[in-house]
Amino acid sequence: MRTANIAGTWMALVGLVLVAAGLIGFLNTPLAGSSANALLATDTVHNVVHLATGLLALAIAFGVKGEAQINAVIGFGLLYVIIFVAVLISPTLFGLFSVSANAPIHVIHAAVALVTLAVGFMARGSATQTAS
Repeated sequence: MRTANIAGTWMALVGLVLVAAGLIGFLNTPLAGSSANALLATDTVHNVVHLATGLLALAIAFGVKGEAQINAVIGFGLLYVIIFVAVLISPTLFGLFSVSANAPIHVIHAAVALVTLAVGFMARGSATQTAS
C-alpha cells in the first residue's frame, strides 16, 4: 500500500470517528457528554466542532487527491495542534464550551494532531521519492 493511500485512509478513519464522537456527545452517555461523570466531557458546541472537523476530514479523504490531499492532511494536523493548544490554555475554549475539556480530551487532541502530521509528512516524503 502506498503512503498516499494511507493518508486518505487515515483521514477517513479520523472523519468517521469525529462524526461518531459528535453524535455520541449529543446522547449524553457515560462515555461522552455534559454529565459530570462522562469520561469525555463535551457540550453542544464541542459536539458541533467534532461534527465539522469530522466532515472536513471526510472531505479531505474522499474529495481531494494527490499532493493537494497530502497538503490538506498536514493542514488538518496543524488545525488540531491549534485546537490542542487553545483547549490546553483554556479548557472552556475561552468561554465557548460550557463544560471544561478534561485530560482524556487533551490526550486525544494531541494524538490526532501528532499522528495526522506524521501521516501527512510520511505521505509527502513518499510522493517526493516517487517523483524522483
